[in-house]
Amino acid sequence: MLRKVQCFTLPALVASVFLLTGCPPPYENTQWQRPSTTQDGVRAAMVKCGYQFKTVTYEPDNFTALRFQCMHKQGFTYKGGFDFCDVRTKLPACVAQQRGHELSLKELEALPFDADKGFFDIKPETGMTEYDQVTWRRKGASQHFSHVVENERLAIPVMHQCGYPNPLGSTPLLPSIGRAAQVQKCMQDKGFEPINKLQLVCTAYPQVTGCAKF
Repeated sequence: MLRKVQCFTLPALVASVFLLTGCPPPYENTQWQRPSTTQDGVRAAMVKCGYQFKTVTYEPDNFTALRFQCMHKQGFTYKGGFDFCDVRTKLPACVAQQRGHELSLKELEALPFDADKGFFDIKPETGMTEYDQVTWRRKGASQHFSHVVENERLAIPVMHQCGYPNPLGSTPLLPSIGRAAQVQKCMQDKGFEPINKLQLVCTAYPQVTGCAKF
């Protein structure tokens, strides 16, 4: 199961921010290089590939992989030879690159989905419980820390009903993108909202079956 990745070609701080948020650090334009290209040229290419500089942008990892591929197509390389798909090999954008063609919807929906920790397994040595795996709260519920325990208590049985592991953290198997979408839509249908929208299949892959109405 892929939960986090390590990059040995980037400084630890840059790698942790970049890989965990799925967005470029403020100075990432200094990391891309192409012969005889100025920093203004780098920034222009990055904007063309969808990077944003005005605000900190959090996005699904697959979007980041696509931005890397876009920069490579323009002849840029990342300092140190780093490639996002070297560490996130199962992302659809990376699988498509490996196969040499765009993925069909069926192929996309069959790939594993690892953005929702509600599907992660719990290693005994961590001391974590299923409460640590809760990724939903009742829609409109208070987000104040004093309500966290109550929110988790309400969410856990519904997560079980919708298809998350019972108990949470009890299986090492990740669901496919298609299956994860079904489970997440069940949670939404039952009046729950994601704690983090980046965990949603439909945020990263809006073309997935059933995502249009969300």
